[in-house]
Amino acid sequence: MDIKHIGVIMDGNRRWARAHAFELYKGHDSGAKVFGDLCEWCLEEGVPFLTVYAFSTENWTRNEKEVRHLFALMEKYFVEEKASCVQKGIRIKVIGDRTRFDARALGIIESIENATVNCTKLVVQIALSYGGRDEIVRAAKKIAAHTNADGITEETFANYLDTAGTPDIDLVIRTGGYENTRLSNFLLWQTAYAELYFSNLLWPDFSREEFDRALRHYKLANRKKGK
Repeated sequence: MDIKHIGVIMDGNRRWARAHAFELYKGHDSGAKVFGDLCEWCLEEGVPFLTVYAFSTENWTRNEKEVRHLFALMEKYFVEEKASCVQKGIRIKVIGDRTRFDARALGIIESIENATVNCTKLVVQIALSYGGRDEIVRAAKKIAAHTNADGITEETFANYLDTAGTPDIDLVIRTGGYENTRLSNFLLWQTAYAELYFSNLLWPDFSREEFDRALRHYKLANRKKGK
């Protein structure tokens, strides 16, 4: 497998819940389980980097109760799965704008990041309070404060992004239906030459079989990268 980095837009949790006449939180809970399965599939396939779109900058406008549940679910996962991640060799990193997180959330995030910092089998970047445009603006502000304009290259700019040190995305998988064929502000810089796979499944229904279809889609792609 020559895929180094997979990005996943986990879309459809709320629609899945509505379709099953469940409360919205049930969709997020089911989606969290599939995220755990996805990490296992990447380990099995030898994919070294995975980035998932968990909570966008735009998601802050959602119902406050739903937002609280999403962050409670995140905190629960980070606390309960920390030891398992260390055992499996999974490094957890959170990317995005952390200024909106409270002290408790920040502490939990930093705890799992510190505990897994030496894990090397799979690096999982979880995009929380993340937007691609916001990331580029934040990177531009940082580089403007430290680098002369003449010294800015694509390589130096990439070093100021949240994903510094990780390879660009090879394959983006988006669930949620074929009508959602867009990136929705996900890793705009890093997906410049990514192959895109749009699944008609809602995220809680995403399966190993569908994951394998996405991998086959990548293998069949003619990746010229402009050449």
